[in-house]
Amino acid sequence: MAFDEVRYRREVLDKGLPLRDDLRWRYQLPHQLNGPAVAESVKEVRACWRRNRSRLKYRPVIDELEAGHLVHQAAFTAAAAGDLGPLLTALDAQNKEDGAGRKRLAAALEDAAAGLGLLPPGVLAELAAAHGTDVGEARKLLGRLKIAVAAPERLPEAVPHAAYARCPGHLRKLQLRHLADFLAAGRPGERTTGPVAVFDGALPGGPEVDAAAARWGRLPHGAAQTAAQSVVAAARQVLGAQGPEGLRDVLRYELAAALRDRRAARTAPDALVAYAVRELSVGEADARRLVFAVVHERAADPVTTQLQRLVADGRLAAATALADSFPDEAGPLAERIRVRLDRAVRLRDEASRLRGTDPDRGWTLLDEAELLVTDLPGADDLRRTLAPRPASRVTATPDGSAILLSWDPSPSTAGGPQYLAVRQSGHRPRSPDDGTPLPLGSPAATSVRDAAPPVNTPIYYAVAVRRAAEPDGRPSPLAVCGPVLHRPEVSGSVLHAGEGTVTASWRLPKEAESAEVTRESGGRSVRIAARRDGFTDSGLVNGTVYRYRVKVVYPWYPGQDGVAATTPGVVLSATPTAPPEAVRSLRVEPVAGDRTALVARFSRPHSGEVRLYALDGPPPWPPGTRLAASEVQGVGRPLTAAPTPRGLRFATPLRRTVVLAVTLAGEEAVVGGHELIAPVPDLGGVEARRHGAEVTLAFDWPEHGVGEVEVSWGAPGGTVRRRSVTRAEYLHEAGARLSVPDGAAVEIEARPVDTAGAAKVRGAPSRASLPARIEVAYALSRTGLPGKRVLRAVFTATAATRADRLVLVRTRGATWPLSPDDGEELGALTAVDLAAGQPVELAVPAPGSRRGGYWLRCFAIGGGAVLRDPPVRDLRVR
Repeated sequence: MAFDEVRYRREVLDKGLPLRDDLRWRYQLPHQLNGPAVAESVKEVRACWRRNRSRLKYRPVIDELEAGHLVHQAAFTAAAAGDLGPLLTALDAQNKEDGAGRKRLAAALEDAAAGLGLLPPGVLAELAAAHGTDVGEARKLLGRLKIAVAAPERLPEAVPHAAYARCPGHLRKLQLRHLADFLAAGRPGERTTGPVAVFDGALPGGPEVDAAAARWGRLPHGAAQTAAQSVVAAARQVLGAQGPEGLRDVLRYELAAALRDRRAARTAPDALVAYAVRELSVGEADARRLVFAVVHERAADPVTTQLQRLVADGRLAAATALADSFPDEAGPLAERIRVRLDRAVRLRDEASRLRGTDPDRGWTLLDEAELLVTDLPGADDLRRTLAPRPASRVTATPDGSAILLSWDPSPSTAGGPQYLAVRQSGHRPRSPDDGTPLPLGSPAATSVRDAAPPVNTPIYYAVAVRRAAEPDGRPSPLAVCGPVLHRPEVSGSVLHAGEGTVTASWRLPKEAESAEVTRESGGRSVRIAARRDGFTDSGLVNGTVYRYRVKVVYPWYPGQDGVAATTPGVVLSATPTAPPEAVRSLRVEPVAGDRTALVARFSRPHSGEVRLYALDGPPPWPPGTRLAASEVQGVGRPLTAAPTPRGLRFATPLRRTVVLAVTLAGEEAVVGGHELIAPVPDLGGVEARRHGAEVTLAFDWPEHGVGEVEVSWGAPGGTVRRRSVTRAEYLHEAGARLSVPDGAAVEIEARPVDTAGAAKVRGAPSRASLPARIEVAYALSRTGLPGKRVLRAVFTATAATRADRLVLVRTRGATWPLSPDDGEELGALTAVDLAAGQPVELAVPAPGSRRGGYWLRCFAIGGGAVLRDPPVRDLRVR
């Protein structure tokens, strides 16, 4: 189903706020849901929002629609991808909520009707707005609930005539309820025989008053007769001043006063109806209308309420029509409405006068008018006639196989100007629909590329402008350029240079007659014989650059007389070359002093340019194979190489690579020699740790290119020992384990090793060293009185050494501490320099001895000191 923007504006945007939570209504979803249809509908609706957002009266509605779209965007995205589940779930939840909302609205309508079967229009509108639905939907519910909408009658709030002011007291003396009893009876306490007509029926007049006066005149002289004569006199004055309608107003006042008293006592509406029928003798239909009027007379006047609602929505035309229907109820508000409406009409008329001279100003004035009156008559029709100003300086420029059409934008800015571009062959376009439309990149684009224009035919282009906010509006006059003749050059041209020969091929447009080729070299131009698809030029000098200009010959375009036309042509160049010679011998050598670079050595061939390619394995061609240069690039990776006096220098590959030499001459290549390179990665930093008479060497084993590591170690200047460590041994030993004399200094070197062919290739060495460790003896003693004992540790070195820390540790249990972390640190010395034979003392308060005792032990952390423990009996404190 095609998107109907006029309908959407009428049903959604013109409704104003508040919006309904109805996705089908908001997005004009199709009845039969499917992914593409939903995506297209949402796309068109959102485009409609963007186009109409410049309309000031629509902006609040569109802002709320855009904000609400964020809530439903995930469901629409899933629907566009083919998953309708989230959207169907949202619609189902919405239907359930709508059903519950209708039930709530029905209950509210019944409560507001209060059993009377009547409801004021203002209350209906308020309830509909409060429940988020249209008044029309609420009216449908009223039919099922048997509730009618009517404006409550206006009942007199005071005695309608001053002469009747004392009559209610006289009627109480006569024990009568109201004037109808008085006119029907002749004695105190009597009642009227039929139901009292309050709103319709015959009006009491002079004959009825005279008959009542005769009946009441037969009473004996006394208070009752006096009261009756006073009522007759008052009735005649009312009749004379206001006619029979005045007597009916008196009756309405009396009945309303009785009901008002009951209403003040919190009597329910249905009880008021029963009271009016049984106690006041009012007909049931009139009783309901009477109670309905009394119940709602304290609220605001329904006409005024409806007028205020219409004014708040900006619908002043509808408000004026309502005020004209109820002139008495409208009052001063109607005058203010008319003043505002007249102002909007003047703005609309001024906009109409500006249609031909300044349509943008007219558009702005119409926006101002619609801000005052949203339902301004004739505004939409007038807006459709406010055409924007046309574009200017339209130009069509050939662009290879296409034509680039460009123009200066329209001076109009109001309403979001959009552009339409069309192409017509043979004559100037007469309207935006006369020709082939050109798809623009965006509606506001000021250029478009016509990728498939007719060839060798006069072409006209036209650009029209329309306002996005009024798609059905009148477009601007056309801005036309042309005629333009599209005569493309050859395409897909390829030149191949051989030995003394150049061969060309191309695609000639099917509308062309032929191609003309001219060779240019050394300042001379020579015509070359050409076919429709190319040429072959031989007898050329190798190494010379030749330029060829290829022109296309077209017949004169149909319908015109003349000679054939020739295009400016395209220029192609080629250099004939001798066949390339292969590189016979290739050697790759390291660069002295630079481990990151290698040099490829070879004898330079007499013809062609040598390039290096990196392959992951042996080349698929033997040396001397001739092939196209593109075939080599499809197998190998070109290496960036710099010429040197004896070859080409390039960066050392990070993995095993076959370096292949290829000689290129034009588009031809010949395969030369190759050599395998197996670079050995470095181990990086190594770390050595001493464990008594053993040293553990640790490093990061490279992921590729290292089969084993060769380790050399020994004392400085002494015998060097070697071993090879495989990856499996390294992982099993958690490092490389080396035997060394306990405490002796040791220097270690590790080199990665790989096998390239049958030979072992060693990488750069990584080195580590451990200084000699000096033995330091210590003794433990406790001195002092109980409770003030001091624990002393005295350290004595056999030679000068240094320790980062000397730590005294205590631990409980059956096992002495094996490391500083196994117990409680009692004290420590930091950065200790130990001289040969010079004791160093650490004294700390001796801890108390609980049952079971404890162990003491000292540790040297860092530096070259190795502690020798005293006898075990000195380490145990009991």
